[in-house]
Amino acid sequence: MRKLLALALSLLGLFASLYLLYTYTSPSRPMVCIGTGCEAVRASAYSTLWGVSMPVFGVLGYTLLAIVIIAEALFSASLARLARYAFLGMAGFGFLFSLYLEYLQGFVIHAYCAWCVTSGAAMTALLALAIVNLVRAGPEPEPATQLARVQGLFAVCVAGALVGVPAFYLLARHSQLAPAAPPATTANLVERLAPPGSHDAGNPQALLTVVEFGDFECPVCGRGEAAAREVRAQYARQIRFVFRQFPLERIHPFAEKAAEASECAGEQGKFWEMVDKIYARQYDLSIAGLERDAAELGLDQPRFNQCLTSGAMAGRVRQDVEDGRALGVRATPTFFSGQRRIEGVLTAAQFSQLVAEQLANLGAAITGNVEPAPTPAAAAPKKPAANPAATRNSLEESAATTRPTPSTRDAGADPGQTSTGLLGAAPGGSLMGLQGAAPGGIFAGLPAAGATCSEADAAKKQPTLIDTQELRRLLTGNATLLFVDVRPASDYAVGRIPGAISLPADEIDRRWNTLPKDRTIILYESGRSSGDICAAGRAAGRTLLEHGFPFSQVKVYQDGLVGWEGSGIGTHR
Repeated sequence: MRKLLALALSLLGLFASLYLLYTYTSPSRPMVCIGTGCEAVRASAYSTLWGVSMPVFGVLGYTLLAIVIIAEALFSASLARLARYAFLGMAGFGFLFSLYLEYLQGFVIHAYCAWCVTSGAAMTALLALAIVNLVRAGPEPEPATQLARVQGLFAVCVAGALVGVPAFYLLARHSQLAPAAPPATTANLVERLAPPGSHDAGNPQALLTVVEFGDFECPVCGRGEAAAREVRAQYARQIRFVFRQFPLERIHPFAEKAAEASECAGEQGKFWEMVDKIYARQYDLSIAGLERDAAELGLDQPRFNQCLTSGAMAGRVRQDVEDGRALGVRATPTFFSGQRRIEGVLTAAQFSQLVAEQLANLGAAITGNVEPAPTPAAAAPKKPAANPAATRNSLEESAATTRPTPSTRDAGADPGQTSTGLLGAAPGGSLMGLQGAAPGGIFAGLPAAGATCSEADAAKKQPTLIDTQELRRLLTGNATLLFVDVRPASDYAVGRIPGAISLPADEIDRRWNTLPKDRTIILYESGRSSGDICAAGRAAGRTLLEHGFPFSQVKVYQDGLVGWEGSGIGTHR
């Protein structure tokens, strides 16, 4: 029975290792995982050893263990004893190696991969069985007994194949990125874009509704928030501005809880204040950081903490995400201005011009109001808009009357196809950042569609994350390092790693060719807390890899400026 259980555990570990190998060597396939730890571990510097993908060692180890278990049942007594010692040695080494990997996940990467934990648990059980198998080894079995053992082991292998092959097939199918949603209908827009109870600011009776789908951990969203805030104030009496949640958990593991935190604050009437707080402190979206933000806003702390830790608002966040997917949202920030969908950040001038054009198309007078926006009408969640029918009518009217202008055509559209938002658009149907603007127009110089945080980013090859210890090793080696500060230039001016150059993440798409390909690029941010997972640095790294920079020469220093300053490296160089 012990041998049957040991073989079953070896096959379980082999299955987990094979799936990890499949996903590690196929970056276009997101991992099926409980939580977000698997992606964080895969993106870390510890996903490879000596240039070999880490799951390879798991596949080899569990395969050898299974072979030794089967061989023991076939060998004579003397050889079977040697097989038991070999089994104990391999299981012991595997246990120590698994223990090391669990340490890395818990104390270095700060994320746990469910597949890795499963593998570690299987190896621990195998070590226990190896010890018992050696201590309680019986006499050489009779031929009939030995044959029965071999048959039992064969049955376990067959059962493992019958279960494992379909399971692997299902996992592989579910590892594909979700297909793009078809263009939404007017009815779908009315139902899902700004349903009653949405968090809104401005005039609930306005003819024009502007909706943002945002991700609090997305650095692009953070940079664009100032423009959105300015437009909310400028057109406070002429538009209704709605915020919807769209956390991209595969690349932003802290975004989901940040979204829930804003909803918990909304329960106490301070949704928009929490939005400002979270965007201002994107570098720390840990639970402790979110609780600190709530305390600074004067919220009922026990009530907020209970709401956040219990996941009471997770369902509301999921509903926002489902609505976004149904409307074709695939990146953040995504804005809907009436029927028009815009992906990417707009400057205040571009955003204001777009709203002005839409209001003019709707026949609304533009007063140029710049007074502060009134208290958000839906600061408390689930409070219906003052007149839901007005929103429905404005959306339907917008669908019927909005016409594209030369400055808002989709550059990628068919010449005979105009971009009128989601209705009648080409597949994908967005203005993709309005990059088709006429030269010199108000939309000239707008970021390309890639200037977003998108689900497609999870399918791209990810740069290697390194910590301070790994950075020390690189500094003492033969590599020629170039530190690149991806924070805004104003932060770079205040403090930076000596010798670093400034290349803000939002400029990397335009200036990547200013970086040398014959040096090791070290991208870094502030590293102020455990909540900083280098989102901007990783995004910049993905861009460099897409433009042909060698994978081995693009690193993201996850400890950032603070890690450098606390390490003492600079004083010993």
